[in-house]
Formats: sequence, structure tokens, C-alpha cells
Amino acid sequence: MAGIMSDKLIALEEQDGPFQNVFQRFMRMVPDRDKNDKSLQRLLAFRLRIDGEAALNEYLIHKIRETIKCAYTGSLYDFLKNDLIEKECRPEDDDEESEPPPGAA
Repeated sequence: MAGIMSDKLIALEEQDGPFQNVFQRFMRMVPDRDKNDKSLQRLLAFRLRIDGEAALNEYLIHKIRETIKCAYTGSLYDFLKNDLIEKECRPEDDDEESEPPPGAA
């Protein structure tokens, strides 16, 4: 049964055409150690398809900056999927509301 289901899955990260060009730009933003992570590729391809290019760009830049601030050395996929990792590494006095989001007036 599992083989039948997997045949129906669409590998967004492997689609051809303009989507692939945009997806590859996002993969260039990913740290080298995570570039071949299939789970990360699928997550980013899914978010690109659902949220669009601008939203994914803002999201990915924000999350990569957070990993740098935290000095996080684990998998980017794990960081994106597990909010607890981000909350644990964020200092208590770091109030995200003090910095307006990009494009805010």
C-alpha cells in the first residue's frame, strides 16, 4: 500500500520550469551542510508553492538570522520545524516586538 501512495506524491522540489529556478535561488540561501537535506527541500518547496516567493524569502531570511543569533549548529530543517529550539535559544529579554517587521510603517 505504501508503494501505491508514494507513486502519487508530487515531488515539488524536483518540478521543472520557472518554479525550479525560484526554488534553486532559495536553496542557495541554505547553509552548505543542509543543501542535500530532502526534508528541508520538500518543506521549502511546499512553502514556496503555498506562501509564494516574497513570503518565503522573508521567512527564510528571518529564520537563518535566528540560527546565527543563537549560534545554532543543528539541522536547519529541525530549527524550522521545532519552535521550541528557537524559543530555548532566544534570550528572555529579546522582545521581537521592539523591532518592527520589514515594510511596516
